[in-house]
Amino acid sequence: MDAIQAQVVSPLDHDEMEFEEYVMEDKWEEVIEMYKNDSRFHKIKLKGRGTALHVAINNGYVNYVERLVDAIVKHDDKSGLTLLNEKDATPLHLAAYRGFTSMCEYIIGKNGERNDFIQVRNSNGETPLFWAVLARQRKVFVYLHQFVQYDFNFAINYDGTTILHVAIMREMFDLANIILYCYPGLSYMKDKNDVTPLEVLATRTSAFNSGSTLLWWEKLLYYCIPVKVQDPKTKMESYNKGTKKEKNESGISIPLYNVHELEKAGKVRYALARLDFIRCAKILCHPIQKFAFRLPIISLFDLAAIKIIKNKHKYGGQPLKAFMKNPCQSYTGGEDPGVDEAAENFAKFIQKKRIDTLRDLQNTTKQETEENKKGEDSAIKDEKDTTFLAVAKSGIVEIMEELDSKVPINSDKKGLLLVAMKNIKKEILSTEKTDKNETAFLIAAKHGIVEMIRELHNQMKSVIHETNSNNENVLLLAVKNRQSHVVELLKRLLSTDIFHGLNVEVDNNGNTMLHLAACASIHNENTWRISGAAMQMMWDIKWYKYIKGLVPDHFSHRTNKEGKFPSEIFKEQHKELLHDSIDWLKDTAESCSVVAALIAGVSFATSGNVPGGNDSDTGKPALEEQPVFEGFAVSSLIGLYFSVTALIMFLSILTSRKRVEDFSGDLPKKLLLGLSSLFVSIVAMLVSFCAGHFFVLTDKYCKNNILFYLYISICLPVTFYAVVQFPLYVDLLKVIWKKVPPSSFKGVHL
Repeated sequence: MDAIQAQVVSPLDHDEMEFEEYVMEDKWEEVIEMYKNDSRFHKIKLKGRGTALHVAINNGYVNYVERLVDAIVKHDDKSGLTLLNEKDATPLHLAAYRGFTSMCEYIIGKNGERNDFIQVRNSNGETPLFWAVLARQRKVFVYLHQFVQYDFNFAINYDGTTILHVAIMREMFDLANIILYCYPGLSYMKDKNDVTPLEVLATRTSAFNSGSTLLWWEKLLYYCIPVKVQDPKTKMESYNKGTKKEKNESGISIPLYNVHELEKAGKVRYALARLDFIRCAKILCHPIQKFAFRLPIISLFDLAAIKIIKNKHKYGGQPLKAFMKNPCQSYTGGEDPGVDEAAENFAKFIQKKRIDTLRDLQNTTKQETEENKKGEDSAIKDEKDTTFLAVAKSGIVEIMEELDSKVPINSDKKGLLLVAMKNIKKEILSTEKTDKNETAFLIAAKHGIVEMIRELHNQMKSVIHETNSNNENVLLLAVKNRQSHVVELLKRLLSTDIFHGLNVEVDNNGNTMLHLAACASIHNENTWRISGAAMQMMWDIKWYKYIKGLVPDHFSHRTNKEGKFPSEIFKEQHKELLHDSIDWLKDTAESCSVVAALIAGVSFATSGNVPGGNDSDTGKPALEEQPVFEGFAVSSLIGLYFSVTALIMFLSILTSRKRVEDFSGDLPKKLLLGLSSLFVSIVAMLVSFCAGHFFVLTDKYCKNNILFYLYISICLPVTFYAVVQFPLYVDLLKVIWKKVPPSSFKGVHL
């Protein structure tokens, strides 16, 4: 009888099912009506979607969100505006994350009467203001900030991570400037790993010009493109003026993707009303101008991408300037004198929140223990296993140990899971301990940000002697990470005595600068951003020799704690690269030698076949007096000479011993001479071919200049070959004549 009654659907359940169907089928008029009639529908959550208000915000239904909020406000219970969905977000969190400023205004109220919703935190302690920064929603942040502008605690989560950390980490440097203007005290705050915002900035190579690796023509355009930087106050005012309601005049609900089209149409109507036909034409023709009238050369240069990079550099330098207003506090993470009490209260709040969370979990554990004493059925055992696995998923080892000691778990994977979590925790703690002494100055040196190194050294001279947990100073870190620009900067900034004092120091393993330079790259990517393993090997040798010239002579014979010389380390760690370099060089030489042999054969055969034949009486060529014939004869000789030269160079590469020492100068020069000779022989072969056929086609096609265009088309293969080989050719020139290698590739490249 009880089972039959359980199967009967109550009217309440029927209404809920009907309500869910309305939401799923986008029948929002019925949903709004049910919201108005009964407040219990405000709290009904759809699986994976949250409440109906969450769904409307996700879909971008601006007008429906306004009406749903009005329906909730009319009831005394406003908890429907603070419910969390499965993604741990209240409606205001979600609206802020999606960038719907008008929806935020509906939830908060036009006059901010419900601005206390901005204080609502999720399980991570993140407020809607925090989520606006996470989603890069600048306008929403500026809007929400006006209600909490005197309290920076809403800009920090339970881990101590601030919105300034997030903005810099996600490379929103313009927003970081606004945050520093609104909450200057955040520049001194540390997260749970004792990382300051300045240290986060020291890892963002894209924020500085030294972190970019633009080509020569990109650098030329970079310095020619004007970029205007707005101060934070002006930027905030522009965001406030640009905020528009996301609904049309008739009040009909529309998805967000139609809003921009309506704004565009409104601009057109405004321009027509003012008889501003030029402005109207610009608005309407912008897509045509973008796709049809853009010159190919401008598309090739990609001015927009270069402008974005320069804009990021301009705004990226602004936080550094703000940090340097109080360099010591920003560097060490000291607290702002004006916010000491607030920071202390918030720290106590976070600590209390963590204790309460742990106590709740322990109480849950005790309750489960008591239930286990009452019955030992399989269902309860499965529930305990689920609890254990859920806590394990959260990564809290202490609570897992507490559960393991108080609750008898029967999961076979429990032991393995607990051991794995302990090992992960030990690894994390050891990593944090290793990097604990790594300051912003050392981090900037590791990433090659010379602007920050110069600024920090000018403000605080003592930072030059800092070391990390491995006893590596700024110079050792720069050498280890192949940051030649940093080494060159330190040579200019520091006196001879200080620089010498830095380069004679060793790390905890007894490694000198020369040992670190001998090591293979610590990065997976191609360190020097060049083509071919052989070129990588050449640059590594160049880097080793460059550092060898900076250290004392006896460092070449000095061993580390493992008893290894720098030369031994170089050979050991470059065995694989040497093998790959030999294979690459062998394949390249073999391919090019085949081409050179073919060109030599063609040039030799061509030189023996004189166009027009020879005079029967004198034996001289019949077309001897023609200028084109002289071009044919000279180009055939040049093609034969340079093709043979190229063949000899590539054969010498194939027969060489290919030792490590050969990659420093002998092999690059042979490869450069071989490629140059091969290119000249190809050009000479085509010139002789065109000159020989000129006499055959000149009478018929010369009048209309058809031959000219024909010969131009024949030159296209040579041009294509030159374009393809140009990067390799340039790299060879740099390896041979450049004394200082380029910095390690970690920056922005188009």
